[in-house]
Amino acid sequence: MDVVVRAARASELDEIGAVTAEVYDGTVSAEYLAVLRDAHSRWQVPATTMLVAHDDGTDGLLGTVVHAAPGSPWRDFGVDDEAEIRMLGVRAAARGRGVGEALVLACIALAKAAESSRLVLSTMTEMTDAQRLYARLGFARVPERDWTPRPGLSLLVYSLELTA
Repeated sequence: MDVVVRAARASELDEIGAVTAEVYDGTVSAEYLAVLRDAHSRWQVPATTMLVAHDDGTDGLLGTVVHAAPGSPWRDFGVDDEAEIRMLGVRAAARGRGVGEALVLACIALAKAAESSRLVLSTMTEMTDAQRLYARLGFARVPERDWTPRPGLSLLVYSLELTA
């Protein structure tokens, strides 16, 4: 079945929060897990787009991601006109079906449409499947931008150049 990516709807916010928290549970602090669960805080925020992935509707929400354009309060480390991918999450049962790829490609399309010079993201070292996806889609590691948002959590940075 084809994966369809579209903008999130208000009626999906609780499910988006549940899916995002489910994906990151056990890898992030309890405080950040509460942030992930609260999709309402990311809803209708300037320069912020929440996307969801579905198939034909029988499996419900398969995954979600936040596209944080310049000016978004959800952009963590992006600078200048960089767009940022945040909180990418795919339900365990939906992995291997192209859901993560479809969500990332949708973020790339949004960033290109906004004429961002690059799209950046950060990921945990243990998220090796995601890192392979990013590399396959043309993202490059930018180790000099790696960062530590809190003690004990070091994040790897990837970047995709969007302009020649």
